[in-house]
Amino acid sequence: MAMAILSLAGVYFIAGKFGLSLAMEHPSASTIWPPRGIALAALLLWGDRVWPGVFLGAFLVNITTESDLATALGIASGSTLGALAGAWLMNRFANGYNVFERARNIFKFVLLTAFISTAVSATFGVTSLTLRGYASWDRYGAIWVTWWLGDITGDLLVAPLLVIWLTQPYPNLKPRRIFEALGLLLLILSLAHIVFLSGAARALEYVLILPLLWAAFRFGQRGAVTAAFLTSAIALAGTVQGIGPFATAGPSQALVHLQGFMGTIAMAALVLAAVISERMRAEQRLEVQEAVS
Repeated sequence: MAMAILSLAGVYFIAGKFGLSLAMEHPSASTIWPPRGIALAALLLWGDRVWPGVFLGAFLVNITTESDLATALGIASGSTLGALAGAWLMNRFANGYNVFERARNIFKFVLLTAFISTAVSATFGVTSLTLRGYASWDRYGAIWVTWWLGDITGDLLVAPLLVIWLTQPYPNLKPRRIFEALGLLLLILSLAHIVFLSGAARALEYVLILPLLWAAFRFGQRGAVTAAFLTSAIALAGTVQGIGPFATAGPSQALVHLQGFMGTIAMAALVLAAVISERMRAEQRLEVQEAVS
């Protein structure tokens, strides 16, 4: 268990430093915050006993940034409590780590975990910064929204990816399916490069919904969340470099627009894959009933 906690803290720290490299509104608040999704997935998969890894990782991220001991402890406490609240809400109301198997549970996940529990860490974090003088009270609202949106992005993109890949059985892919998966991957990378990295396409970002549909219909939840994650990663790379449809505004606004896109495709992927999964299970039940009859 100690090794699992230390490993979680290390992964959280690395992801946190990456997230803070994208901070615009404040050095301690980023619109893209992967550690939140990592923490939520870890608590869902291995239980509340790994919470010290979340706390230690968050503390190390912030003590090595622009903050003192008290501020880092306050932020780490908020990050840990927010993740624990999110995991508790999912376990209580949305079937735990099996949340992504049904569309109705996914909507509960978005409302209760991604939107409500993230407010805990944002409130603890921004209040700690302002009380210790690292942020002014007149900027409290702007920093809070940035922090909150960053946590939402982590929940919607990173947590589903980790939970689905680590809990669902791996399919026995035949050569034909492997070639199809490679073709899908090539299409995603090619379209994402054209839209977000070449600078040649404008206002075409939602054309990437098409390979997302392909991934969901042919490869289920694992394919859908992976396609959404790859698309978002390439979109982020282009936007940070000032390329792509979201880079027309200032750096801070560009990341907010990007965040809206990332959240949209993540939601679309999760709901679509869940609906397809439910339909397949219903068809299997009907086949079994017909066979018994």
